[in-house]
Amino acid sequence: MAIKGIRDRKYARYGEEILTLINGDDDAKSFTNLSDDQANKPLSVSAYLNFLNQQIRKYRARIQGEISSVKVKDNVVYFSLKDSEDEGVINCLIWKRDYELSGIDLEIGMEVIIEGFPDVYKPSGSLAFKTSLIELVGEGALKKAYDQLKKQLDAEGLFLEERKKEIPDFPQKIGLITSETGAVIHDFQINLGRYGFNIKFMDSRVEGQLAIRDLISAIDYFSDKDIDVLVIIRGGGSLESLQAFNNETLVRRIANFNKPVICGIGHEKDVPLASLAADKMTSTPTAVTHVLNASWQKAIHELKFNKEKMFSVFSDILLNNREVVDNYFKTIEINFESIFEKFDQAEESLKQSIISLGFRIVELGKKLAEYPTIFLTNINRGISQAKQKISSLENLLLAHNPERQLKLGYSIVSSGGAIIKSVNQIKINQSVEVVVANGSFESEVKKINKK
Repeated sequence: MAIKGIRDRKYARYGEEILTLINGDDDAKSFTNLSDDQANKPLSVSAYLNFLNQQIRKYRARIQGEISSVKVKDNVVYFSLKDSEDEGVINCLIWKRDYELSGIDLEIGMEVIIEGFPDVYKPSGSLAFKTSLIELVGEGALKKAYDQLKKQLDAEGLFLEERKKEIPDFPQKIGLITSETGAVIHDFQINLGRYGFNIKFMDSRVEGQLAIRDLISAIDYFSDKDIDVLVIIRGGGSLESLQAFNNETLVRRIANFNKPVICGIGHEKDVPLASLAADKMTSTPTAVTHVLNASWQKAIHELKFNKEKMFSVFSDILLNNREVVDNYFKTIEINFESIFEKFDQAEESLKQSIISLGFRIVELGKKLAEYPTIFLTNINRGISQAKQKISSLENLLLAHNPERQLKLGYSIVSSGGAIIKSVNQIKINQSVEVVVANGSFESEVKKINKK
Protein backbone atom coordinates (compact mmCIF):
# COMPACT_ATOMS: atom_id res chain seq x y z
CA MET A 1 0.00 0.00 0.00
CA ALA A 2 3.02 2.29 0.37
CA ILE A 3 4.39 1.82 -3.16
CA LYS A 4 4.62 5.22 -4.82
CA GLY A 5 2.45 5.69 -7.89
CA ILE A 6 0.13 2.75 -7.21
CA ARG A 7 -3.47 3.54 -6.39
CA ASP A 8 -6.68 1.54 -5.97
CA ARG A 9 -6.99 0.38 -9.55
CA LYS A 10 -3.40 -0.82 -9.68
CA TYR A 11 -3.75 -2.47 -6.27
CA ALA A 12 -6.58 -4.54 -7.65
CA ARG A 13 -4.70 -5.41 -10.82
CA TYR A 14 -1.16 -5.99 -9.61
CA GLY A 15 -1.43 -6.33 -5.85
CA GLU A 16 -1.44 -10.09 -5.64
CA GLU A 17 1.39 -10.39 -8.14
CA ILE A 18 3.46 -8.01 -6.01
CA LEU A 19 2.63 -10.04 -2.91
CA THR A 20 3.65 -13.22 -4.74
CA LEU A 21 7.07 -11.70 -5.42
CA ILE A 22 7.39 -10.36 -1.87
CA ASN A 23 6.33 -13.67 -0.28
CA GLY A 24 8.86 -15.55 -2.43
CA ASP A 25 6.73 -18.15 -4.25
CA ASP A 26 9.87 -19.60 -5.84
CA ASP A 27 8.13 -22.63 -7.34
CA ALA A 28 5.76 -20.52 -9.44
CA LYS A 29 8.57 -18.14 -10.39
CA SER A 30 10.99 -20.85 -11.40
CA PHE A 31 8.38 -22.56 -13.56
CA THR A 32 8.64 -19.84 -16.20
CA ASN A 33 12.43 -20.09 -16.22
CA LEU A 34 12.84 -23.89 -16.56
CA SER A 35 14.97 -25.35 -19.32
CA ASP A 36 13.50 -28.01 -21.60
CA ASP A 37 15.06 -30.79 -19.47
CA GLN A 38 13.83 -29.24 -16.22
CA ALA A 39 10.33 -28.66 -17.60
CA ASN A 40 9.69 -32.41 -17.37
CA LYS A 41 10.23 -32.28 -13.63
CA PRO A 42 6.85 -32.61 -11.86
CA LEU A 43 5.58 -29.63 -9.79
CA SER A 44 3.53 -29.67 -6.65
CA VAL A 45 -0.17 -28.87 -7.03
CA SER A 46 0.23 -25.65 -5.02
CA ALA A 47 3.23 -24.55 -7.09
CA TYR A 48 1.32 -25.11 -10.31
CA LEU A 49 -1.79 -23.31 -9.04
CA ASN A 50 0.38 -20.39 -7.91
CA PHE A 51 1.92 -20.23 -11.37
CA LEU A 52 -1.49 -20.56 -13.02
CA ASN A 53 -2.99 -17.76 -10.95
CA GLN A 54 0.02 -15.57 -11.67
CA GLN A 55 -0.57 -16.02 -15.38
CA ILE A 56 -4.36 -15.78 -15.60
CA ARG A 57 -4.50 -12.60 -13.47
CA LYS A 58 -3.11 -10.86 -16.49
CA TYR A 59 -6.46 -11.42 -18.18
CA ARG A 60 -8.27 -8.71 -16.30
CA ALA A 61 -11.60 -7.91 -17.97
CA ARG A 62 -14.96 -6.19 -17.83
CA ILE A 63 -17.77 -8.72 -18.27
CA GLN A 64 -21.46 -8.07 -18.85
CA GLY A 65 -24.08 -10.58 -17.90
CA GLU A 66 -27.17 -11.45 -15.87
CA ILE A 67 -27.11 -12.35 -12.18
CA SER A 68 -28.24 -15.98 -11.77
CA SER A 69 -27.45 -16.52 -8.05
CA VAL A 70 -26.38 -14.45 -5.01
CA LYS A 71 -25.05 -15.62 -1.62
CA VAL A 72 -23.55 -13.51 1.17
CA LYS A 73 -21.11 -15.31 3.48
CA ASP A 74 -19.00 -13.58 6.13
CA ASN A 75 -16.98 -10.90 4.34
CA VAL A 76 -17.51 -12.24 0.82
CA VAL A 77 -20.44 -12.06 -1.60
CA TYR A 78 -20.65 -15.03 -4.00
CA PHE A 79 -22.70 -14.73 -7.18
CA SER A 80 -23.00 -16.22 -10.65
CA LEU A 81 -23.10 -14.34 -13.92
CA LYS A 82 -24.70 -15.97 -16.95
CA ASP A 83 -24.77 -15.08 -20.59
CA SER A 84 -28.22 -13.89 -21.63
CA GLU A 85 -27.83 -15.43 -25.11
CA ASP A 86 -26.48 -18.93 -24.30
CA GLU A 87 -25.75 -21.18 -21.33
CA GLY A 88 -22.37 -19.72 -20.41
CA VAL A 89 -21.95 -19.17 -16.62
CA ILE A 90 -19.05 -17.87 -14.55
CA ASN A 91 -18.80 -18.06 -10.76
CA CYS A 92 -17.81 -14.76 -9.15
CA LEU A 93 -16.95 -13.34 -5.76
CA ILE A 94 -16.42 -9.84 -4.38
CA TRP A 95 -15.17 -8.69 -1.01
CA LYS A 96 -17.98 -7.20 1.00
CA ARG A 97 -16.19 -3.86 1.32
CA ASP A 98 -15.96 -3.54 -2.47
CA TYR A 99 -19.55 -4.74 -2.80
CA GLU A 100 -20.83 -2.04 -0.45
CA LEU A 101 -18.65 0.52 -2.20
CA SER A 102 -20.27 -0.35 -5.52
CA GLY A 103 -23.59 0.65 -3.98
CA ILE A 104 -25.63 -2.01 -5.82
CA ASP A 105 -27.85 -4.66 -4.20
CA LEU A 106 -27.53 -7.66 -6.49
CA GLU A 107 -30.75 -9.37 -7.48
CA ILE A 108 -31.37 -12.41 -9.67
CA GLY A 109 -32.13 -11.32 -13.20
CA MET A 110 -30.26 -8.00 -12.83
CA GLU A 111 -27.92 -7.18 -15.69
CA VAL A 112 -24.57 -5.82 -14.60
CA ILE A 113 -21.02 -5.16 -15.72
CA ILE A 114 -18.29 -6.49 -13.45
CA GLU A 115 -14.57 -5.82 -13.46
CA GLY A 116 -11.84 -8.10 -12.12
CA PHE A 117 -9.65 -11.08 -12.99
CA PRO A 118 -9.90 -14.89 -12.89
CA ASP A 119 -8.48 -16.87 -9.95
CA VAL A 120 -8.24 -20.53 -8.97
CA TYR A 121 -9.16 -21.22 -5.35
CA LYS A 122 -6.41 -23.64 -4.22
CA PRO A 123 -8.30 -25.61 -1.52
CA SER A 124 -11.04 -26.67 -3.97
CA GLY A 125 -9.36 -26.07 -7.33
CA SER A 126 -12.42 -24.12 -8.50
CA LEU A 127 -12.18 -21.18 -10.87
CA ALA A 128 -13.87 -17.91 -9.89
CA PHE A 129 -13.85 -14.36 -11.16
CA LYS A 130 -12.52 -12.03 -8.44
CA THR A 131 -14.60 -8.90 -8.82
CA SER A 132 -13.49 -5.45 -7.71
CA LEU A 133 -16.32 -3.39 -9.19
CA ILE A 134 -19.98 -3.81 -10.15
CA GLU A 135 -22.09 -1.40 -12.16
CA LEU A 136 -25.61 -1.55 -13.51
CA VAL A 137 -26.43 -1.78 -17.20
CA GLY A 138 -29.14 0.21 -18.92
CA GLU A 139 -30.80 3.53 -18.23
CA GLY A 140 -33.86 1.82 -16.78
CA ALA A 141 -31.92 -0.13 -14.17
CA LEU A 142 -29.86 2.91 -13.24
CA LYS A 143 -32.98 5.04 -12.89
CA LYS A 144 -34.64 2.42 -10.70
CA ALA A 145 -31.60 2.21 -8.42
CA TYR A 146 -31.38 6.00 -8.36
CA ASP A 147 -35.02 6.39 -7.33
CA GLN A 148 -34.80 3.71 -4.64
CA LEU A 149 -31.67 5.19 -3.04
CA LYS A 150 -33.05 8.71 -3.30
CA LYS A 151 -36.22 7.65 -1.53
CA GLN A 152 -34.26 5.87 1.20
CA LEU A 153 -31.87 8.76 1.88
CA ASP A 154 -34.68 11.31 1.69
CA ALA A 155 -36.60 9.34 4.33
CA GLU A 156 -33.51 9.51 6.56
CA GLY A 157 -33.53 13.30 6.21
CA LEU A 158 -30.16 13.35 4.47
CA PHE A 159 -31.30 16.04 2.04
CA LEU A 160 -33.04 18.35 4.56
CA GLU A 161 -32.09 22.02 4.47
CA GLU A 162 -31.64 22.19 8.25
CA ARG A 163 -28.81 19.66 8.00
CA LYS A 164 -26.85 21.75 5.56
CA LYS A 165 -23.92 23.86 6.68
CA GLU A 166 -23.82 27.52 5.67
CA ILE A 167 -21.25 28.57 3.10
CA PRO A 168 -19.02 31.10 4.92
CA ASP A 169 -18.69 34.67 3.73
CA PHE A 170 -15.35 35.58 2.14
CA PRO A 171 -14.04 32.01 1.72
CA GLN A 172 -10.37 31.84 0.77
CA LYS A 173 -9.05 28.31 1.39
CA ILE A 174 -10.76 26.06 -1.17
CA GLY A 175 -10.42 22.27 -1.44
CA LEU A 176 -11.09 21.28 -5.06
CA ILE A 177 -11.86 17.77 -6.35
CA THR A 178 -12.13 17.10 -10.09
CA SER A 179 -10.17 15.65 -12.99
CA GLU A 180 -6.97 17.48 -13.85
CA THR A 181 -7.72 16.89 -17.53
CA GLY A 182 -10.53 18.47 -19.50
CA ALA A 183 -12.12 21.90 -19.71
CA VAL A 184 -13.88 21.85 -16.32
CA ILE A 185 -10.92 22.84 -14.17
CA HIS A 186 -9.86 25.47 -16.73
CA ASP A 187 -13.34 27.05 -16.74
CA PHE A 188 -13.36 27.01 -12.94
CA GLN A 189 -10.05 28.86 -12.72
CA ILE A 190 -11.02 31.38 -15.41
CA ASN A 191 -14.32 32.33 -13.71
CA LEU A 192 -13.00 32.39 -10.15
CA GLY A 193 -12.50 35.99 -9.05
CA ARG A 194 -9.16 37.40 -7.95
CA TYR A 195 -9.94 37.66 -4.26
CA GLY A 196 -6.88 35.91 -2.83
CA PHE A 197 -8.25 32.37 -3.13
CA ASN A 198 -5.89 29.58 -2.04
CA ILE A 199 -6.81 26.42 -3.99
CA LYS A 200 -5.76 22.98 -2.73
CA PHE A 201 -6.39 20.53 -5.58
CA MET A 202 -6.91 16.76 -5.56
CA ASP A 203 -7.07 14.95 -8.89
CA SER A 204 -9.82 12.34 -9.22
CA ARG A 205 -11.74 10.38 -11.83
CA VAL A 206 -15.23 11.76 -12.25
CA GLU A 207 -16.60 9.38 -14.89
CA GLY A 208 -18.54 6.17 -14.26
CA GLN A 209 -18.38 3.65 -11.46
CA LEU A 210 -14.57 3.59 -11.50
CA ALA A 211 -14.55 7.10 -10.01
CA ILE A 212 -16.09 6.05 -6.69
CA ARG A 213 -12.84 5.04 -4.99
CA ASP A 214 -11.00 8.11 -6.28
CA LEU A 215 -13.70 10.51 -5.08
CA ILE A 216 -13.99 8.95 -1.62
CA SER A 217 -10.21 8.93 -1.26
CA ALA A 218 -10.05 12.62 -2.23
CA ILE A 219 -12.81 13.56 0.24
CA ASP A 220 -11.01 11.67 3.02
CA TYR A 221 -7.81 13.50 2.10
CA PHE A 222 -9.44 16.88 2.76
CA SER A 223 -11.13 15.79 6.01
CA ASP A 224 -8.23 17.02 8.17
CA LYS A 225 -7.02 19.85 5.94
CA ASP A 226 -7.38 23.55 6.75
CA ILE A 227 -10.01 24.61 4.22
CA ASP A 228 -13.07 26.87 4.32
CA VAL A 229 -15.13 24.92 1.82
CA LEU A 230 -14.85 21.74 -0.28
CA VAL A 231 -15.77 21.92 -3.98
CA ILE A 232 -16.58 18.90 -6.16
CA ILE A 233 -17.14 19.61 -9.87
CA ARG A 234 -17.52 17.88 -13.22
CA GLY A 235 -19.17 18.65 -16.52
CA GLY A 236 -22.56 17.48 -17.69
CA GLY A 237 -23.39 13.86 -18.37
CA SER A 238 -25.98 11.11 -18.55
CA LEU A 239 -27.23 9.04 -15.63
CA GLU A 240 -24.83 6.28 -16.65
CA SER A 241 -21.76 8.54 -16.66
CA LEU A 242 -22.78 10.00 -13.29
CA GLN A 243 -23.09 6.63 -11.50
CA ALA A 244 -20.31 7.50 -9.05
CA PHE A 245 -22.22 10.57 -7.81
CA ASN A 246 -25.28 8.40 -7.05
CA ASN A 247 -23.26 6.01 -4.89
CA GLU A 248 -24.57 5.65 -1.34
CA THR A 249 -21.15 5.59 0.34
CA LEU A 250 -20.05 8.71 -1.52
CA VAL A 251 -23.31 10.53 -0.80
CA ARG A 252 -22.99 9.82 2.93
CA ARG A 253 -19.37 10.98 2.91
CA ILE A 254 -20.44 14.31 1.44
CA ALA A 255 -23.41 14.73 3.82
CA ASN A 256 -21.22 14.05 6.88
CA PHE A 257 -18.16 16.03 5.79
CA ASN A 258 -16.88 18.37 8.51
CA LYS A 259 -16.77 21.47 6.27
CA PRO A 260 -19.34 22.98 3.88
CA VAL A 261 -19.47 21.16 0.52
CA ILE A 262 -20.43 22.71 -2.83
CA CYS A 263 -21.25 20.35 -5.70
CA GLY A 264 -21.22 21.65 -9.26
CA ILE A 265 -22.14 18.60 -11.34
CA GLY A 266 -23.76 19.03 -14.72
CA HIS A 267 -26.66 16.67 -15.47
CA GLU A 268 -29.10 16.09 -18.27
CA LYS A 269 -32.16 15.29 -16.19
CA ASP A 270 -31.94 13.80 -12.70
CA VAL A 271 -29.94 15.75 -10.11
CA PRO A 272 -27.09 13.58 -8.74
CA LEU A 273 -27.68 12.44 -5.16
CA ALA A 274 -24.27 13.83 -4.21
CA SER A 275 -25.52 17.29 -5.18
CA LEU A 276 -28.69 16.84 -3.12
CA ALA A 277 -26.61 15.90 -0.08
CA ALA A 278 -24.16 18.78 -0.52
CA ASP A 279 -24.53 21.97 1.50
CA LYS A 280 -24.79 23.97 -1.73
CA MET A 281 -25.81 22.60 -5.12
CA THR A 282 -25.23 24.24 -8.49
CA SER A 283 -25.91 22.94 -11.98
CA THR A 284 -22.47 23.69 -13.45
CA PRO A 285 -18.86 24.15 -12.30
CA THR A 286 -19.02 27.78 -13.46
CA ALA A 287 -21.99 28.37 -11.16
CA VAL A 288 -19.80 27.21 -8.25
CA THR A 289 -17.44 30.11 -8.89
CA HIS A 290 -20.41 32.48 -8.69
CA VAL A 291 -21.16 31.13 -5.20
CA LEU A 292 -17.54 31.58 -4.09
CA ASN A 293 -17.33 35.07 -5.63
CA ALA A 294 -20.71 36.25 -4.32
CA SER A 295 -19.79 37.56 -0.84
CA TRP A 296 -16.63 39.23 -2.19
CA GLN A 297 -18.53 40.92 -5.03
CA LYS A 298 -21.26 42.02 -2.64
CA ALA A 299 -18.70 43.53 -0.27
CA ILE A 300 -17.02 45.46 -3.08
CA HIS A 301 -20.39 46.65 -4.37
CA GLU A 302 -21.45 47.80 -0.88
CA LEU A 303 -18.11 49.54 -0.39
CA LYS A 304 -18.55 51.50 -3.62
CA PHE A 305 -22.18 52.22 -2.79
CA ASN A 306 -21.35 53.46 0.72
CA LYS A 307 -18.51 55.59 -0.67
CA GLU A 308 -20.87 57.28 -3.12
CA LYS A 309 -23.54 57.57 -0.44
CA MET A 310 -21.10 59.18 1.98
CA PHE A 311 -20.10 61.86 -0.56
CA SER A 312 -23.75 62.39 -1.50
CA VAL A 313 -24.81 62.85 2.13
CA PHE A 314 -21.89 65.21 2.73
CA SER A 315 -22.87 67.29 -0.31
CA ASP A 316 -26.50 67.41 0.89
CA ILE A 317 -25.40 68.56 4.32
CA LEU A 318 -23.26 71.31 2.81
CA LEU A 319 -26.11 72.40 0.55
CA ASN A 320 -28.72 72.36 3.31
CA ASN A 321 -26.47 74.23 5.71
CA ARG A 322 -24.96 76.65 3.25
CA GLU A 323 -26.27 79.70 5.13
CA VAL A 324 -24.76 78.45 8.38
CA VAL A 325 -21.48 77.76 6.62
CA ASP A 326 -21.52 81.24 5.05
CA ASN A 327 -22.12 82.79 8.49
CA TYR A 328 -19.22 80.81 9.87
CA PHE A 329 -17.03 82.09 7.06
CA LYS A 330 -18.14 85.72 7.74
CA THR A 331 -17.45 85.29 11.46
CA ILE A 332 -14.02 83.90 10.65
CA GLU A 333 -13.37 86.82 8.26
CA ILE A 334 -14.38 89.41 10.89
CA ASN A 335 -12.25 87.73 13.54
CA PHE A 336 -9.26 87.65 11.24
CA GLU A 337 -9.71 91.37 10.43
CA SER A 338 -9.82 92.12 14.15
CA ILE A 339 -6.68 90.09 14.69
CA PHE A 340 -4.82 91.91 11.91
CA GLU A 341 -6.00 95.30 13.25
CA LYS A 342 -4.70 94.48 16.72
CA PHE A 343 -1.49 93.29 15.18
CA ASP A 344 -1.06 96.65 13.40
CA GLN A 345 -1.72 98.50 16.66
CA ALA A 346 0.81 96.36 18.48
CA GLU A 347 3.33 96.95 15.72
CA GLU A 348 2.83 100.79 15.94
CA SER A 349 3.10 100.70 19.72
CA LEU A 350 6.33 98.74 19.46
CA LYS A 351 7.76 101.33 17.04
CA GLN A 352 6.92 104.19 19.46
CA SER A 353 8.51 102.30 22.33
CA ILE A 354 11.68 101.76 20.33
CA ILE A 355 11.88 105.49 19.43
CA SER A 356 11.34 106.49 23.08
CA LEU A 357 13.98 104.00 24.18
CA GLY A 358 16.40 105.52 21.67
CA PHE A 359 15.91 109.04 23.15
CA ARG A 360 16.51 107.72 26.66
CA ILE A 361 19.67 105.96 25.55
CA VAL A 362 20.98 109.25 24.06
CA GLU A 363 20.24 111.18 27.28
CA LEU A 364 21.85 108.46 29.33
CA GLY A 365 24.96 108.68 27.13
CA LYS A 366 25.21 112.40 27.77
CA LYS A 367 24.98 111.93 31.53
CA LEU A 368 27.56 109.17 31.45
CA ALA A 369 29.94 111.57 29.67
CA GLU A 370 29.74 113.98 32.69
CA TYR A 371 30.14 111.22 35.28
CA PRO A 372 33.99 110.66 35.22
CA THR A 373 34.89 113.99 37.00
CA ILE A 374 32.17 113.62 39.63
CA PHE A 375 33.04 109.97 40.00
CA LEU A 376 36.78 110.67 40.64
CA THR A 377 36.02 113.41 43.22
CA ASN A 378 33.73 111.07 45.13
CA ILE A 379 36.35 108.33 45.03
CA ASN A 380 39.10 110.59 46.47
CA ARG A 381 36.75 111.74 49.23
CA GLY A 382 35.92 108.15 50.02
CA ILE A 383 39.58 107.12 50.12
CA SER A 384 40.44 109.95 52.57
CA GLN A 385 37.59 109.00 54.88
CA ALA A 386 38.62 105.36 54.72
CA LYS A 387 42.21 106.22 55.73
CA GLN A 388 40.94 108.13 58.75
CA LYS A 389 38.80 105.22 59.86
CA ILE A 390 41.67 102.75 59.41
CA SER A 391 43.99 104.97 61.51
CA SER A 392 41.41 105.26 64.28
CA LEU A 393 40.86 101.45 64.31
CA GLU A 394 44.63 100.89 64.37
CA ASN A 395 44.99 103.09 67.50
CA LEU A 396 42.10 101.26 69.12
CA LEU A 397 43.66 97.86 68.42
CA LEU A 398 47.02 99.00 69.86
CA ALA A 399 45.33 100.24 73.00
CA HIS A 400 43.69 96.89 73.59
CA ASN A 401 46.57 94.65 72.50
CA PRO A 402 47.20 92.00 75.26
CA GLU A 403 50.97 92.20 74.69
CA ARG A 404 50.91 95.90 75.64
CA GLN A 405 49.19 94.99 78.90
CA LEU A 406 51.79 92.35 79.64
CA LYS A 407 54.60 94.92 79.11
CA LEU A 408 52.89 97.06 81.70
CA GLY A 409 53.34 94.28 84.29
CA TYR A 410 50.17 92.30 83.78
CA SER A 411 50.15 88.51 83.27
CA ILE A 412 47.72 85.89 81.90
CA VAL A 413 46.99 82.78 84.01
CA SER A 414 45.45 79.66 82.43
CA SER A 415 44.79 76.05 83.32
CA GLY A 416 43.91 73.30 80.82
CA GLY A 417 43.78 75.89 78.03
CA ALA A 418 41.16 78.02 79.86
CA ILE A 419 42.07 81.54 81.12
CA ILE A 420 41.60 81.92 84.90
CA LYS A 421 39.29 84.85 85.55
CA SER A 422 38.08 83.87 89.06
CA VAL A 423 39.55 82.07 92.10
CA ASN A 424 36.57 79.79 91.86
CA GLN A 425 38.24 78.17 88.81
CA ILE A 426 41.26 76.87 90.76
CA LYS A 427 42.05 74.58 93.69
CA ILE A 428 44.91 74.12 96.15
CA ASN A 429 47.91 72.28 94.55
CA GLN A 430 46.50 72.86 91.02
CA SER A 431 49.10 73.59 88.33
CA VAL A 432 48.62 76.78 86.35
CA GLU A 433 50.51 78.42 83.42
CA VAL A 434 51.49 82.07 83.80
CA VAL A 435 52.25 84.14 80.65
CA VAL A 436 54.27 87.41 81.05
CA ALA A 437 55.70 89.88 78.51
CA ASN A 438 58.86 87.96 77.65
CA GLY A 439 57.72 84.30 78.24
CA SER A 440 55.76 81.95 80.52
CA PHE A 441 56.19 79.62 83.52
CA GLU A 442 54.25 77.02 85.46
CA SER A 443 53.21 77.54 89.07
CA GLU A 444 51.34 75.55 91.74
CA VAL A 445 48.54 77.08 93.86
CA LYS A 446 49.51 77.09 97.52
CA LYS A 447 46.90 79.35 98.97
CA ILE A 448 43.63 80.94 97.78
CA ASN A 449 42.50 84.33 99.07
CA LYS A 450 38.94 85.37 98.28
CA LYS A 451 37.58 88.93 98.44
